[in-house]
Amino acid sequence: MAHPLPARYSPDELIEQLREAAEEIAPELPGIRAEETLEGEAAQTIEELADALRRIAGGAPRPQDLARAALEAKAPLKPIGRPKSTVVKLQKPRR
Repeated sequence: MAHPLPARYSPDELIEQLREAAEEIAPELPGIRAEETLEGEAAQTIEELADALRRIAGGAPRPQDLARAALEAKAPLKPIGRPKSTVVKLQKPRR
């Protein structure tokens, strides 16, 4: 009897998993942000490719241009995770 194939991840699920992995590994890599890890870049690339495919499937004009732009991977990296707090706790003045 053949074993059923495991369910595949959707592009959105892959993106989420990769970004979570990027956030986990980045603290172990000094000076490297989560979006700069292989997992972070892979997540953004899949996101850009999936977006281009959705637009092409939806009948967007000039599909070749959309595909070329997605394959060039020249968009800046998007930050992953929560922004670091820049709020500084104010101290009470001494009298």
